[in-house]
Amino acid sequence: MKAEWYVIQVISWTEENVRQSLFQRRESFSLEEYILDVFVPTHDIVSVRASWEKVKKKKNIFPWYILVQMVVTNESWYIVRNTPNVTWFLWAWNIPVPVSWEELAQLKWMLEKNSETFATKFKVWDLATITKWPFEWNDWVITEVNDKKWYIKLNINLLGRDTQVELDFSQIKVK
Repeated sequence: MKAEWYVIQVISWTEENVRQSLFQRRESFSLEEYILDVFVPTHDIVSVRASWEKVKKKKNIFPWYILVQMVVTNESWYIVRNTPNVTWFLWAWNIPVPVSWEELAQLKWMLEKNSETFATKFKVWDLATITKWPFEWNDWVITEVNDKKWYIKLNINLLGRDTQVELDFSQIKVK
């Protein structure tokens, strides 16, 4: 029998704990040749704190689900099914259904494409105040937000003309 990838449903927020438990149970029951890998699909969410510090957090792409690469035998299936916080296999007629190679390729592509996303509180057309002198007394309209380079563009009135200014996130605050 060959190893296939299977989808397992778990209790919310326990995906990483289930992954670790499956590796421990695999070693405890000597099932290294039957339970090969456990994968929790995640990507990084990057946000900026007030001190201009980037903070990365892992976020599950498919909450409540993990993937297990395994050879299905009665013993391996029993061990995975009865791991704490595992609720269900995706299956049909009491037989687990493997994930197709096309679906795996699509998942890998999606993970590579969205390896990192950025969370900001700034949006186009919001009013923002510049925190640096000399423009700190007025509210200006945000015209563009670039999450990846951490800057925004504002239209300010400079000497009677609208002028576009590029600032980084630490130099403004949103109203």
